[in-house]
Amino acid sequence: MTDAPDPDTERLAAYRKAVDRLPVLTRVIFLLVRLEALSYDEIARRLSIDAQAVESCLVEALGMIRRMLDGNTPSRRDDPRIAAAEADLHRRHRAYCEEALQALRIADLIPWTEDGDDDQTFMRVIVAAMPPRVHDTFILNRVEQLNYVQIAERMGTFQWIVRHRMLRAIRHIARGPDRFEQWLRDRASEPATIN
Repeated sequence: MTDAPDPDTERLAAYRKAVDRLPVLTRVIFLLVRLEALSYDEIARRLSIDAQAVESCLVEALGMIRRMLDGNTPSRRDDPRIAAAEADLHRRHRAYCEEALQALRIADLIPWTEDGDDDQTFMRVIVAAMPPRVHDTFILNRVEQLNYVQIAERMGTFQWIVRHRMLRAIRHIARGPDRFEQWLRDRASEPATIN
């Protein structure tokens, strides 16, 4: 007797995969509505965006999820409300990143681009600001995929030194600013204050 796949389990896995593929703002808003049962107005207040943008993101999420579950390629809606909200949130996230990096005494200008991935952009600045040996060790591990033994051999040092440098690299990164999605979630988890 063979075990047939559980259709409910497969549907749930497909649904989760579809939600994970949504654009960041759309995904965060979708989850706030579905999991936290926040109203459009509450989400709008917490993120300081227009309530109609929240509604548009939810419509976009539902349409994209439906297309993905049907086996089709999802496409974004051409909605100026979503575009305006995303642009404003990215602008505020960039300001937060710059302030956080200045607090860490990383004074390099962040080379933001209009079509780039902001998370990768500020991460490159953080990695570049690591002390040279820590930076080289981190790159050998994360980019070249070398293990600690291989790194120690290549750098002519001990494994415990490699481990120590990797811990320094991880601490250096952990002190940096939150990625865009986490920053959005943090904003949305805090009730908006009235000034």
